[in-house]
Amino acid sequence: MSDQPPRVPKPAAARRILHVDVDAMFVQCAILADPEGLAGESLILVGGTPEGRGVVASASYGCRAFGVRSAMPTATALRLCPAARVVKVPREMVRDRSRALGSILRDWAPVAVMASVDEAYLDLTGTDALYRHATLEEIARTIQAEVGSVVGLDVSIGGGSNRLVAKLATSFAKPKGVYVVPPGAEDEFVGRLEVGDLLGVGPAFLEEMRRRGITSMAALRALDERTMAGWWSPDRARWLWRRCRGIDDSPVQDDDVTRSVSSETTFSRDLSDTRELEEALLGQVVDAALALRGKGLFARTITVKLRDADFRDRSRGRTLDEPVHTESAIFRIARELLTDLRKQRHTSARLIGVALTGLSETGEVAQHSLLDVAPPAESERERALARAADRVRARFGSAALRPGSLVPPPAGEE
Repeated sequence: MSDQPPRVPKPAAARRILHVDVDAMFVQCAILADPEGLAGESLILVGGTPEGRGVVASASYGCRAFGVRSAMPTATALRLCPAARVVKVPREMVRDRSRALGSILRDWAPVAVMASVDEAYLDLTGTDALYRHATLEEIARTIQAEVGSVVGLDVSIGGGSNRLVAKLATSFAKPKGVYVVPPGAEDEFVGRLEVGDLLGVGPAFLEEMRRRGITSMAALRALDERTMAGWWSPDRARWLWRRCRGIDDSPVQDDDVTRSVSSETTFSRDLSDTRELEEALLGQVVDAALALRGKGLFARTITVKLRDADFRDRSRGRTLDEPVHTESAIFRIARELLTDLRKQRHTSARLIGVALTGLSETGEVAQHSLLDVAPPAESERERALARAADRVRARFGSAALRPGSLVPPPAGEE
């Protein structure tokens, strides 16, 4: 019998996660796209028009001091901050800088995932020796400096032992800062937050908790899982119990499976004419279908969205028996959905859009109906024509082929 004490396994090393978030990325990219025109401007609204059409995609920190927020109608933002400069979203610059940001971050971590165009997660677990045992804050500041000098963007970085805490920490780093929650301090850190700060707790859920008397993190933490499961589902109770304590074991991985493809446009003036609305809808269908095929995907559900002149949003969708990805098939359905929406409420519209969901990588029917006698939603000829058109666009540009109704007449012609 051995006198050696039993071997105790070493505890797993604490994970080292960083969350990188670009500060007001669209605003920074707008300045990079027009450095002379926007140099020295502190009040910038990106999105919408100077006349107040559309919505705010991003606002400078100067505008935010007046209460302006993203997704706010531009007209409302201008009432709050009338001195603001309104500029278009610099899409090409955003795409270019997002790719450059991702390239740099992937050089820093074994696992680096872009969660969106302006934020990313890095898992640096196990890299202690590689970075000569530098602290997570030291690494974050070095990354921050490199992104600033190479990409030209200011970023805020949050750090912690899991994705949840790192993301929450970023809000304490903004703007242009670094905030790292040390291992073991997760519970205390989250305990200082408001319930509404928790990721995944939206306004409706927050109001439901308020009605039950849960108005603080302390009140939420005082509940046990059984009580919460009696109000909500067991899964939601378990999720909330862990979340309000900063517990999150989800891995940093590229789970960005495309769930939808959409396209929408805000009109320069309200439209009430059905033909004009159909032409606008066709333009969005063409763009969405092109993006869908570019990803090698098919869609089964088509949804048309209208925003009326009074800012009321309405939508109507339809799920097909078989997936489609050509503009002709999608537009046939979308036009019928638009007709339904117009019958429901015949009024002027300020925005129209189309969303494609129920995506898959195959155009085959998932499950045939018992009476498979209906004509296919999309013919092989339509798919062949779409592929041929895509080859032309790939060679000559996306505007090389457009439906005739979307091509403006030559100058001087009506």
